[in-house]
Amino acid sequence: MKKQLFFLVFSAFLGVLPMFSQQIPLQNHYFLNPYIYNPALAGSENHAIMYVNYRQQFSNNDAPTNTSFTFNTPVASSGGFGISFFNTSWDTASQSLAYFSFARVIPLTEDQFFYFGISGGFGLDRIELKSIGSPGIPGLRSAEESMAYADAQLGFAYRWKDLQVGFALPSMFDHQQIDLENPDDNNFSSLDFDPFRGVFLSASYMIPINESVEIQPQLLYRINKDSSNQWEAAAIAHIKKQFWVGGIYRQEYGAAAIIGLRIRDIASISYSMEFPGSKIYSPERNNHEIQLGIRIGATRPTVKKGFKIIKEKQEGTPKPRYYYQPKRTSRSD
Repeated sequence: MKKQLFFLVFSAFLGVLPMFSQQIPLQNHYFLNPYIYNPALAGSENHAIMYVNYRQQFSNNDAPTNTSFTFNTPVASSGGFGISFFNTSWDTASQSLAYFSFARVIPLTEDQFFYFGISGGFGLDRIELKSIGSPGIPGLRSAEESMAYADAQLGFAYRWKDLQVGFALPSMFDHQQIDLENPDDNNFSSLDFDPFRGVFLSASYMIPINESVEIQPQLLYRINKDSSNQWEAAAIAHIKKQFWVGGIYRQEYGAAAIIGLRIRDIASISYSMEFPGSKIYSPERNNHEIQLGIRIGATRPTVKKGFKIIKEKQEGTPKPRYYYQPKRTSRSD
């Protein structure tokens, strides 16, 4: 009876094993929220901002959902801080990831900047087999396993005027998979340092067409040790900095359309739809993704080379005043 129970539980686990790869779920709104894939860009928008993203995927007769929350803000004179949370779940399994990020921006010239950042956090993989019943195997409805593990991320980015390129290691540790045969062997510290098990490369450029329209082409490339590499291309048209519409094509996956708007420079809402296709990982039905962004507080000016930004409270208004102060170059200054 125990062997029969283990075989059924293990077979169910194999069906959800591809999810437990410590990967941040795919998202179509990276052009709005670059911090979600690269910790170096925490605070790079020069104001605090929060994003909530919900994604419904239809494939292989399942409908997994991805939910994410990110918040990032500039801190001190040239730093950034961010927090992010991701959850992927469906009928019998779920994966949760949470990170805290710290970033730094170094002005190289008046219009060139170098960013670097690091994230630390943890993940939780969970398999719940309560929905898989079998009259011949008593107790199966209560079968459940979970495992917690630590993780870290590292990222770099370079910006020159309207060109931005990035390099990120989205998961620097590989954790032991859940062992259903020996539950006591599951532990938090079973980690292998493997920083290049995944690499994320990105490039984007904002091209002005006229006073009202800008086109933003974007290229992404993911290198995955646990699965095949994948490239992605997008083109987004920004209209009066208030509306956007565009499309995405992802290798072995298919195409998606995006539309969104900004509300009084305080909030934004964006929606994307992925279309069914004949590719290997194409959805069987339309996939849907919606993202809400909320800007918080005043905008900080861009850091200048040789200066630091000073934040000063203003009487009678909640908005602070920012000004530049030369950095000390020697002890005698």
